[in-house]
Amino acid sequence: MNRLSAARKGITLLVALTGVWSASGADDPVIDPDVRAAIRTGTARVLVDLRVATAEPSAIGSTQDETLRRLAGSGARLVRRFSTAPLLALEIDAPALARLETMRDIVVRVRVDRITPL
Repeated sequence: MNRLSAARKGITLLVALTGVWSASGADDPVIDPDVRAAIRTGTARVLVDLRVATAEPSAIGSTQDETLRRLAGSGARLVRRFSTAPLLALEIDAPALARLETMRDIVVRVRVDRITPL
């Protein structure tokens, strides 16, 4: 096998592995295990980190609107919108969490909303 053939095989393997990695959920939202535990007993208050193209308030607002639109009818309740941070504070149930998990294009992470003393 010559060097060019070996390089082609290496590139093909790299491309194939990249596809497997991408298809395996590399961009799936990260769900805090505490959210899953809380949902088992009812609802949980969470912070949803959103994926936005820019940090401009209009982009943040549009992404928040789209998230809420997709959650309509799921049992999610808006607690707070943040105008300068790509976040939503929500109270969610299991169906709402399931919907958030499918929003890989706009949801980065779902974590429990906790008050932490200074």
